[in-house]
Amino acid sequence: MIKKPWFLLLIFLFVSLGSGLLLAPRGAQARDLAQAAYHTPTPNAQGQIFYTVQEGDNCTRIFLLTGVTIDDLVILNSLTAACEIYPGMQLLLAQVDPVTPAPVEIQPLPVPGLPTSTPFEGFGQICVALFEDLDGNQRRSINEFFLGGGVVSVNNRIGTFSRTLETVGGNPDLVNPVCFDEVPEGEYNLSMGIPDGYNPTTSMNYSIEVIAGDVIVVDFGAQPSTQMAEIEVPVSQQRSPLLLVMGLFLLAGGAGLAYFFLRAKMKA
Repeated sequence: MIKKPWFLLLIFLFVSLGSGLLLAPRGAQARDLAQAAYHTPTPNAQGQIFYTVQEGDNCTRIFLLTGVTIDDLVILNSLTAACEIYPGMQLLLAQVDPVTPAPVEIQPLPVPGLPTSTPFEGFGQICVALFEDLDGNQRRSINEFFLGGGVVSVNNRIGTFSRTLETVGGNPDLVNPVCFDEVPEGEYNLSMGIPDGYNPTTSMNYSIEVIAGDVIVVDFGAQPSTQMAEIEVPVSQQRSPLLLVMGLFLLAGGAGLAYFFLRAKMKA
């Protein structure tokens, strides 16, 4: 037979053990269910995590939901020791380092349809004709031939191009003007030197601009100088002064005879 004090002790142990088994799982299950229904908010741009207090919340329930201890809630949010909160209140749960988004490098898109600019170096041609301007009208006529012996030079303004050629004379149907080939684009001075014994009838200097693909033809005119040639008369053809005097005497005598006959006729 069991004695009464031991019987009471056994009953107390069974009751305590049963209470522990009943209470402990419910508390853990409630915490697990609370945390399962709560999702940790995403930190804002400053790295702060907030919780909005709901109706019926208290610091203990928030601790069970978020895992943030009551002491931390009080310190982070400057709450009273009793951890007094109210619905709609924003509670700071944690402060983390803000996430800085990586800069996105924007590459400019090529514009379709635009041609690519490329440097262009073109050439032109300058042709020169020196003609014998017999009529002096500064224009080459059909019967006026090319004149040889002239010297023509072309130079650009920046001093990087300089050439000289000599003109060729002859029938324009058979002889071509002299030409400067592969002249780079730019501004040029063109000048002509005419042969001895001729005078210019046109300008001997021109300023021209060469554009790629151009063929420029320039005419220069000149005519023979008007100097009188000295001609020597042979001795056999020279007249004697005596013959000149005798001729004058004969003319005077003839005039006297004519006068005498006229006077005699008038008296008769």
